[in-house]
Amino acid sequence: MDISVILVHMDSSQRVYQRLHLASQLALECRATLVGLLAVGMAEAGPKQLLGNEARYVAACQHRQARSSEYAWHAFNAATESLDIATEWLAPNLADGATLQAEAHRADLVVIGQEDPEDEHAYSRRHFVESTLARCGRPILVVPHAGWFPTVGRRALVAWNGSHQSARALRDALPLLQRADTVDIVTYARPHVIRDPWCSPPQYARDWLARHGVQARHDERMVRKDEDVAQLLLSAAADQNADLLVAGAYSRGRMREMVLGGTTQALLHTMTVPTLFSC
Repeated sequence: MDISVILVHMDSSQRVYQRLHLASQLALECRATLVGLLAVGMAEAGPKQLLGNEARYVAACQHRQARSSEYAWHAFNAATESLDIATEWLAPNLADGATLQAEAHRADLVVIGQEDPEDEHAYSRRHFVESTLARCGRPILVVPHAGWFPTVGRRALVAWNGSHQSARALRDALPLLQRADTVDIVTYARPHVIRDPWCSPPQYARDWLARHGVQARHDERMVRKDEDVAQLLLSAAADQNADLLVAGAYSRGRMREMVLGGTTQALLHTMTVPTLFSC
């Protein structure tokens, strides 16, 4: 399966330009349609603000959306007007994270930004990234809120632990890995820990990629119990100058929102490289 439709989340944040740069680049390489979806949600309001002022509150939210829509549309148009790609612009009234999760079902890849508490114009609904991972049913490319990334997927690093999540992530990333210049698989093993019988060895990942025309290198490293796998992955990405990290997203269950595993949460909070997650 190739990538035919890419959905990029749009808001009026400063980082929307970085998301657009990478999303439009991928759309051009994959000859995919790029869909820009404006989703800024409703402004946060407490009971006192809403009491007796519902109409004023809705009007303020609509005014906020109109301003964000103008900003985001100009950014979307500027990023795509000179490219030979098909585009689509969506700006549903008061669209939010749930809207994006539903629209994702029409796409093959979704591009969103890491949560940025320092940017008041960024969509900041709590657990937005986590719930998108849990509910959209598509691979998600999360772009860090700091740093500039001129390319994505030229030098890929794949995190592998033999689980079904990492196998799914490898499968979802295949269209990007087939276009990469280098692909490295990294595995972290702890001494005296027996691998679960349902987890496959790293050689399986290499063999599967080879059958799809991707020659990958593999590095298995022993780590201490107290070492943070997320930080080891980010360090490896920096050492190899990777511009894409591929990782399975691990869930511990649901309460009010998706609760993700410790490594996944750590990557989401401290990421330094665009990361493709698959849940």
